[in-house]
Amino acid sequence: MISIIIPTRNEEKGIRETVVQFKNLTLPHEIIVSDTLSTDNTVAIAKECADKVLVLSPDEKASVSKGRNNGAREARGEFLVFLDSETYIPNPQAFFTRALARFNADLRLAGISGRIEIDPRVRTWSDWFILIVTNLYFLTLNNIVGIGAAAGKFQMIRTNIFRETGGFNEQLFAAEDIELFQRLAKQGHTRIAWDLVVYHPGRRFHQLGAWNTVFRWMKNIISFWIRKKPADKEWEEIR
Repeated sequence: MISIIIPTRNEEKGIRETVVQFKNLTLPHEIIVSDTLSTDNTVAIAKECADKVLVLSPDEKASVSKGRNNGAREARGEFLVFLDSETYIPNPQAFFTRALARFNADLRLAGISGRIEIDPRVRTWSDWFILIVTNLYFLTLNNIVGIGAAAGKFQMIRTNIFRETGGFNEQLFAAEDIELFQRLAKQGHTRIAWDLVVYHPGRRFHQLGAWNTVFRWMKNIISFWIRKKPADKEWEEIR
């Protein structure tokens, strides 16, 4: 079984579409929405379409890592799929069939990510160029160098290895996705599958500016490599 875990915070505009894109997926799966203190209608909408909806306690510190870990604790699948809200997979049946084939072919494969793209309907030339470079960077770190790094918009991980590594570091409010894949790479293989393409709306790119966003990414990545913690304490909420 595949457990698709979607962390949310004030995602009422896109959560229904994120969940119902899997309505025709015939592979055994469950969809878990793990909310982190939304103040809008996210939870109510998710309860109409997801298999399970988890809600963070008000006395807990809200973070995307906390949401993902909460979802993983409740998951019943052999594989965990972490997917951001409004991330879109054009053909989930073919996508996950190919993903599972990769895990079956390599029993030491701990986790995979894919090629992250911005929705072509809103993509700009700068978006296209930046993501080509970013995707190639992640591919090099995983498939060639073998040290692990991947964007949190889509990550698919063997459940047993995820739990053995302790899941996402809830003390990190940026670069937590990269840090997890680094630890996974010490347990087995991590790979970027170029044929697995996921799309997202590029909200941060378009509201903060693509190059400003990349600068923030690189600042946090460099800080993480050198200091073992990101430069930013958190990413501001973009809706």
